[in-house]
Amino acid sequence: MLAGLLSAQPPAAAQDVIRIAEHRSVRLDALRTLLPAIERELGIDVRVVEYPSPALDYFTKLVTELRSGNAPDVFTVPRDQQIDDLAAAGYLADLSRELETWDGYEHLVPLAKNLAQATFDRRSYVVPSILAVERLYYRKDILEARGISTAQPADWQELLERGRAIRERTGQFALLFPAGLTWGTGAYTEGFRHLLAGSSDPRLLTDDGRYRLSSAGVRDALEFYQTLIEEGLTPIRPLLNPEPWIIPKYEMFPAGELLVTTCGTWCMIFDWGPNSRNPIPDLEQRVAAWDVPGKHGGRHVMAALVYGWAVNQKSRRRELAKRVALALGSVDAAIAYAQGLGNVPARLDAAQHEGFAALTHIHDAHAQLLRATAVQTTVGSSTLMAGVARATESLLTGREDAEGAQRLLLEYVRNILGDEAVAGPHE
Repeated sequence: MLAGLLSAQPPAAAQDVIRIAEHRSVRLDALRTLLPAIERELGIDVRVVEYPSPALDYFTKLVTELRSGNAPDVFTVPRDQQIDDLAAAGYLADLSRELETWDGYEHLVPLAKNLAQATFDRRSYVVPSILAVERLYYRKDILEARGISTAQPADWQELLERGRAIRERTGQFALLFPAGLTWGTGAYTEGFRHLLAGSSDPRLLTDDGRYRLSSAGVRDALEFYQTLIEEGLTPIRPLLNPEPWIIPKYEMFPAGELLVTTCGTWCMIFDWGPNSRNPIPDLEQRVAAWDVPGKHGGRHVMAALVYGWAVNQKSRRRELAKRVALALGSVDAAIAYAQGLGNVPARLDAAQHEGFAALTHIHDAHAQLLRATAVQTTVGSSTLMAGVARATESLLTGREDAEGAQRLLLEYVRNILGDEAVAGPHE
């Protein structure tokens, strides 16, 4: 399949070398299985530049090298929220024409196409490969054993009532939406945005691209956090630690001390799978997922475009690098990465790939992609996410209530991005 994609392109000069940045052993292993076909069909030599493993360290090094002009030709952007800032800074090559004429484009889910674009100019800057599909994962075995309903919660009130029943009947923590400074961007990506999407006013941006941080939806989300904290439904102390995900996700959930948490399909491999820190036996029978309910009803599956393939705007072999990026958007590449990472291929035709059948933990999530949703950010997203981390930290420590946390978020973003980046209270 990969060879068929590439064979229509004329071979490049044999001496051409393309440098690709990659990190983490599982990602490096996936990439290396794909390189022989890419090198053979394009007539190039690919050199893999190994970056630091943690996502934050990877991104920090990437931005540093982009600024200095030393970055590799091809690299991944960890989250769609980072595309706008990198594109606005002039680091990413425009891939719009190449994507729209690529034979894989028609197979991409619409959400992936949308998230590959920067909001400020609607140009495409990455080739989508995999998506993070995130829901509420719960310990089905424990809830059933304690006579607690495992039915899909209809709204926030029913989700809170489920949490109260868990606390009363098990004595354990009920529900985790990541929060706090040390969780970093995850306080937004794995926590806040799930609630904002189902709030009474889910729009984060105005039509002209300013952040709506005075909205009722932002207040709704912070009030939900406040309720979890005040009623003792969520763990607090672990969230104030360095690496706050370790205790609740890797220890408490496997031990049955936390029974519901936001997470993504990757958790079925890295957090609780057979090779994880604390594997949950018979995982697919003991753990199940709900959609995240809305405040007043409705339900949604959140998705994010993760590790889309980008091309360095300053690459001296930019046109060839674009062809490599498109090759890495193939079904073969998506399956290779999904096998080790637990993420979901961004292409619908991945379901017909011979390797898809073995990926049982992503079948349902892949089937949900046509109805998946996202909350799109714009330039300044890193500031927004840092503001959410600070706002939720103030709730965890009891320094602020929801109103004060919203004010803190608004002031933080405005102070860094300027008044022009933030909408007024009635916009």
